[in-house]
Amino acid sequence: MSSLNALNSKPLRGLRFVVERVLPAFAAALILMMVAVTVVDVVGRYVFDRPLPGAFELTQILLADLVLTALPLTTLKGAHVEVDLLSQVWSNNTQRLAGRFGGTTMAVVFFILSWTVASHGLGLMQEGARTNDLALPVWPVAALAALTYLLSGMVALIPEHLRQEV
Repeated sequence: MSSLNALNSKPLRGLRFVVERVLPAFAAALILMMVAVTVVDVVGRYVFDRPLPGAFELTQILLADLVLTALPLTTLKGAHVEVDLLSQVWSNNTQRLAGRFGGTTMAVVFFILSWTVASHGLGLMQEGARTNDLALPVWPVAALAALTYLLSGMVALIPEHLRQEV
């Protein structure tokens, strides 16, 4: 299968759509919610002397969700922090093999994280775990984490030259 055909396959197009369109829109909504919570809290605190109850907790949850939402796009763009001390002296084939090894290792780690967090999230849901101040259920954050780790692992399996074309 040529790289152009692989790039245009339905699974890759679907993954690309989710990572490049759906998740950034969700991230924008999360940022908007963080801004709204902060504005309401600050105005309430300094104008009406009544801060928004649970604002700190909401901000923590929204920020965690934002970081998790950005993870698959960061993986797709190859924007994770890297240390490449030897790559300049390696041949192109060695660089390609090292890239595949790194991508596969990253995918395995993401898949393990996804499985572990999903299992833990299921336990949280069954226990009815809630946050301290607002008593919000905790499992949706774990579900989002499991999903974004899974998506990141799938993206990491795409060969680097195809990821850059995407």
